[in-house]
Amino acid sequence: MKTNIVAIGLAILLAAAFGLAQSQPQQVSAKIPFEFTAAGKVFPAGQYNFSYNSVQRYVIVRGVDKESEARVILVTMLARGMHTTPSDAHVVFDKIGNNRFLSELWIPGLDGLDLLSTKEKHEHEIVNVPVLP
Repeated sequence: MKTNIVAIGLAILLAAAFGLAQSQPQQVSAKIPFEFTAAGKVFPAGQYNFSYNSVQRYVIVRGVDKESEARVILVTMLARGMHTTPSDAHVVFDKIGNNRFLSELWIPGLDGLDLLSTKEKHEHEIVNVPVLP
């Protein structure tokens, strides 16, 4: 009986640890060389951190100052095998005229994150992010 209680307790602890690991945000940092829009907010060129929360399914865009922050809701997941490898990291923007809109985020080990679906004619502008081993 005592062995069963210990085993159940251990199983609960492992499940909780796995749940916490799954809920931790995954992120990439990138120097964006141009002004862009995310979640209706305009961000100047600069260094940004893009954090994905897989439980609540949004991305936080955060600049070096506290004012440069937005929460972008995930539209859908994109299959990584069709676009990238598990170690690629990059941020994709839809360029419409002279404006750039955050549209995709690729974090190593994850499927792609589609953050904007536009029907307007546009080009993709990609910022590759160096991934440290």
